[in-house]
Amino acid sequence: MNKPINCLLGAMLLILSVSAVKAKTYDAIDSYGVYVVAEKGYVKVEPYMHNQRFVDFNHLNEIPFVKRGNESLKLIVFKKDFNERSIALEVRPVQTEVDIREIKFDLKPMEKPDMYELTVASPVKDGVMLHVYTGFFDYMGAIMLGDTQKELVKYFSQKQLPGATYVKQYLDDALVAYPNNADLKELAAYWEKAANMEKDKKGYSYVEEKWQQYQGTEKLALKKRYLEDMIFEINGYLNDHPDGYKTAEAKERKAFAEQKIKEYEKLL
Repeated sequence: MNKPINCLLGAMLLILSVSAVKAKTYDAIDSYGVYVVAEKGYVKVEPYMHNQRFVDFNHLNEIPFVKRGNESLKLIVFKKDFNERSIALEVRPVQTEVDIREIKFDLKPMEKPDMYELTVASPVKDGVMLHVYTGFFDYMGAIMLGDTQKELVKYFSQKQLPGATYVKQYLDDALVAYPNNADLKELAAYWEKAANMEKDKKGYSYVEEKWQQYQGTEKLALKKRYLEDMIFEINGYLNDHPDGYKTAEAKERKAFAEQKIKEYEKLL
C-alpha cells in the first residue's frame, strides 16, 4: 500500500476516533440489549471498549447519550434467560472527583417474553454517566444521561471549581473527545490561566515558608540557613514563573537575603 493511501486511512481513522456517537432512538425494541427509556422512545446502552471501571473524559464521545425529559430513570432489558442478579447499575457524575455509586432498582417482567423493566426509585439528574454491568457486555455498558457536550459545558462553566490544575486536565481530555466544541475551547483558556495561577501561588508558597522561618528565629545560624533555602526556592520560582504575580517581591527578597547572608557570615 502506498504512502498517500496510508495517510488517507490515518486521517479517516482520526475523524472516526473524535466523532461523537450518535445515539439512535428506537420507537420499539426488537433486538436483544439494554435500553434507557428516553423522552420519546428508547436509546440502547453501548459497550465501553476500554478495560476500566469508569469512562474517561477523552472517551466520552464513544458512548451514546439519552434525553429523558425528567429525572426518572427506567431501563428495558431484552434478554433470553435473563437473571436479575446478573445486572448492576452505577452512576458517576461529570466532575473531576471520581464518585461512583451503585443505585438500586426494582425489576418486573413485561408482557413481551424475555423483556424486563428496571425502575430506579430515586430521581437521577442529567450530567451523570450510567454504568451497566450485565452479561451483554464483556466489561460494562455505558450511556450519558443528558446531552454529553452540554453537560460538560455546564460543569466546566462553574468558575469556582477546586483544583484548577485537575480541572484543566479533565477539560483537556474532554476536548480530545470534542475538539470542535467552541464553548469548551473558550473554557479551556480560562482554566489554563487558573491552573497557571494555582501553580504560581503554590510555587511562591515555598518561598513564603522559608521567609516565615527566617523571621521566626533569633539564631543567626538558622537565619542564614533559612535565607539560603529561600534563595533556592526563589530561583526555582523565577525560573518557572518569570512573569509571576510575585516576581517583583521575589527579586526584592532575594537581594535582601544575599545582603543579609554576607552580614551573618561576618558575625558567624
